[in-house]
Amino acid sequence: MPQIKRKSHEVEAALEEDVEIQGKRFRLYFQNRYTILSLAVDLLTGFFYILGSVAALIPIPDRVGMYFYLTGSIFLTIRPILRIIKNIFIYDDLKVEKANKSASK
Repeated sequence: MPQIKRKSHEVEAALEEDVEIQGKRFRLYFQNRYTILSLAVDLLTGFFYILGSVAALIPIPDRVGMYFYLTGSIFLTIRPILRIIKNIFIYDDLKVEKANKSASK
């Protein structure tokens, strides 16, 4: 069973998390977990659009194909939301100020 490790590093005063999947012989290293999520969403989007297209070609109810297209559209909406979350940083200046005061005493 592969081991999954998370590593952190400092980037422009924000903390990014990397994901490392360790197998027996090979190791996969993904920089930034949001990149992995974005790629997974892209794959699922394509998968559901392909299913919707196939459903339109074969004799099944149109509603099934419409659900696949709807699901693909939802995943298309999730991708920019992930990018927004990735690029938003919340800084607690009061907490940093308190930590600096207590460290200087």
